[in-house]
Amino acid sequence: MENTTDRKVLLKPITLVGIKTRTTNAEEMSGNGKIAALWGKFLGEGILSQIQNRVSPSEWMVVYTEFESDETGAYTMFIGAAVDKIETLNPGLDWIQIPESAYLKVPTNWGPISSIGLETWKTIWSEDQYKKNRSYIADLEIYGKNAGDPNHAQFDIYLGMK
Repeated sequence: MENTTDRKVLLKPITLVGIKTRTTNAEEMSGNGKIAALWGKFLGEGILSQIQNRVSPSEWMVVYTEFESDETGAYTMFIGAAVDKIETLNPGLDWIQIPESAYLKVPTNWGPISSIGLETWKTIWSEDQYKKNRSYIADLEIYGKNAGDPNHAQFDIYLGMK
């Protein structure tokens, strides 16, 4: 088993602006999910370019939060970008505050962005080293410079820890 101690990080509070939906993993795996449509809206409508006061112009995030229980219950998925302040929100955009917390950084492999995240999440859901001590307050996917090419990308998942 891999030693995960060196991948524990403390992230300060993060304010994000973007779009969201409520779903479950069962819905997503059944083909009746909402995540693909949310990604379609985010990319198709240029949501990232509509977010003012972004902390990093080349970075966006996905947050899984408001968990009903654990990975088997309902949760909110939020796609957006960290901002340093909110002055006004464009119509259709929402905001969320992620509290300061300890996280376990889990990098994805390199590959098509449409598959590497799901592959990594399946590992997280199945292995005890990841399942134990999760807080289910917020989990993050942070997409940066390595995620520019959707056919050859890499990003990091941050699991909220107790």
